[in-house]
Amino acid sequence: MSDPTKSTRRELFRRATGGALLALATSEGWNTRAEAMDVPDRAELSAEQPPKDLNLLTDPKWMVGAKYRMGRFIGRGADPAAAEAVFRSLPNLDPIPWAAAWTRLAEPWEQKAVQLEKQGATQDAMKAYQMASLYFSIAKFPVLNHPVKQAAYRKSVENYLKAAKYFDPPLERITIPFEGKELIGYLRKPKGVAKPPIVIHTGGVDVYNEDWNLADYLDAGLATFRTDMPGSGECPFWYTPDAERIYPPIIDYLLTRNDLDGKRMGFIGHSAGGIWGSKIAYMEPQRLRAAVNWGGPVHYSFQESWLRESAKDKYYFWPILDSFAYASHSRDAEDWVQKAPAMSLKTQGWLDKPCCPTLVVNGALDGWITIDDTKILYESGDPKAIRVFPDRRHMALEDPASRPLIVSWLKSQLS
Repeated sequence: MSDPTKSTRRELFRRATGGALLALATSEGWNTRAEAMDVPDRAELSAEQPPKDLNLLTDPKWMVGAKYRMGRFIGRGADPAAAEAVFRSLPNLDPIPWAAAWTRLAEPWEQKAVQLEKQGATQDAMKAYQMASLYFSIAKFPVLNHPVKQAAYRKSVENYLKAAKYFDPPLERITIPFEGKELIGYLRKPKGVAKPPIVIHTGGVDVYNEDWNLADYLDAGLATFRTDMPGSGECPFWYTPDAERIYPPIIDYLLTRNDLDGKRMGFIGHSAGGIWGSKIAYMEPQRLRAAVNWGGPVHYSFQESWLRESAKDKYYFWPILDSFAYASHSRDAEDWVQKAPAMSLKTQGWLDKPCCPTLVVNGALDGWITIDDTKILYESGDPKAIRVFPDRRHMALEDPASRPLIVSWLKSQLS
């Protein structure tokens, strides 16, 4: 029998997804089973019982994270009324009801897309496939640590690629052989730009390739290569101290493309993937012209004291250490706490080495990645451009200036 600790992410994913689609497709079965239970008549209920069950938006245990996360989902395109209805329908974050609730929103869009495609209404079909992909993606959120979430993720990818057939400018799905596996990325080029500069975009622990709309990069004249970071999506490798090795082969490949200007190449790692934005800046100071660490860990965020503190944060909604445990292929959150210090770029001896021009951006109130990791970067090695949003949280996502700042900086560095 093979050692499960040596399994790649993709092999583990394939084994775990067997039969999970059935669980999603038959989600209405819970209602049937509930109706079959011996439920007391309303008259038998005690007068002391609360008039209404608590839900994710009203239970003090969940409500802070629920309001934040619901806002993020709506920001990605979820219908506000439908999203709120889901949050009010669930008493907790048990994965099967969670995935089923969002799947029930996804499936009508998928069916509508098929019909529109048959009618030749390709642009409307594209939008419907994108909505289906979005809802399946939320069903898998935050990570693929349960079979129903793995099944929902596979449906998210499937619908995204059906939508991508109609993207303008087009999307090219790239596979790069590496260590007997495949690195997958989505390449898009801006319209009307001959040999554009190229930006590699990667991260985070819970937001995968299909979740990112990089239209603003394209509008700025930048080609994009979006790839899942180690421990997420379709990347076949885990979030480990040496996982940066997946990125040089991607650079190698992009340099072979005659339709791209490989001499003007940038790199951005966001959230948990921000570490790769910093590490690759040290590893590839000659081949990269610019790199961005957008709200990512460096050293302090991997230390036990911070990890214990971040576990108290309510905004993530789920236990954040569980997401890192999944991404790093740890046994559990406690195992991740013990492993995490080895990820530190300070411990690995990178911080005082030369690096390409680097931008570091985060919110000072980030409860998941300590702002001290921004400070250690500007206190070490070559000078870096730093932008801290003093009253914002993770990645300063809620500030409308954060993302345009990054796109503008990359465009200036790659011009």
